[in-house]
Amino acid sequence: MSESTSVHQQQWADGPYPLIETPKHKRGITTNTDPYMETASTMCVVHNTLLRGLNSIYVQGPNIQPADYKDFIGYSLCWHSALHEHHTSEEEQFFPEIEEAVGEKGLLNGNVEEHRSFQEGLDEFSNYLEGLAGKESTFDAAHLNEIIDSFAPALNHHLESELESLLALRKYGDKLPIARLWDREGFRSVTSMTRFNALPFFFLNVDVTHENSLYKDWPPLPGPARWVITHVMAIPHRAYWKFASCDGYGRPKPLYAPGPGRISGQS
Repeated sequence: MSESTSVHQQQWADGPYPLIETPKHKRGITTNTDPYMETASTMCVVHNTLLRGLNSIYVQGPNIQPADYKDFIGYSLCWHSALHEHHTSEEEQFFPEIEEAVGEKGLLNGNVEEHRSFQEGLDEFSNYLEGLAGKESTFDAAHLNEIIDSFAPALNHHLESELESLLALRKYGDKLPIARLWDREGFRSVTSMTRFNALPFFFLNVDVTHENSLYKDWPPLPGPARWVITHVMAIPHRAYWKFASCDGYGRPKPLYAPGPGRISGQS
């Protein structure tokens, strides 16, 4: 039995907060001829990576031992950093560039407002975990999951609705160089993410097998660059990544601390 098959017989990182079907997969599209469809679909890949990371925290937190608390707290803060950096880049660069290109300031304000809808919960998440510095033994997974439950539905809604807002931009046609702006945003994301925290976190939660490997070559990085991120940049916090949902090659791996009552370990 393959590793990816055995993983999905266990409790994995595709719940409790559901992953989002990409617009291309939903419509049975395998080509890259529509830049708006491609942008929305690869944005969905980003969103699913963040959801996998969140689920890996939610599922494993109640099952880890005190010896792992410090590493788990660090891993969880990497998720917060990755999400924060993603949304900051959107608000400060990607969205304004789109609005400038079409001459409609405030066009994507709805997306920014959705960011605000779960910001209070995100702040509580990071404040709780950062407040455990030096007293990691008091970590309470049930409390952390209560915080996640307070903001995750709004986050999930936003991650899905933002895709529709990107698809709606196709009314601008060639006036909006959406592919070029999205490529620029992708380059910024990879080069600006905190190098030894958010960046390896992100790539260790990208599942290249998802949706029949439709996005196995995304993001369009040379193989050596991806390897450096997941095998070299991951070294300073190597103990964090046992909680990640995928291995250094983007393949699903069994969770380190799956929930009770489910198959654990590799078949």
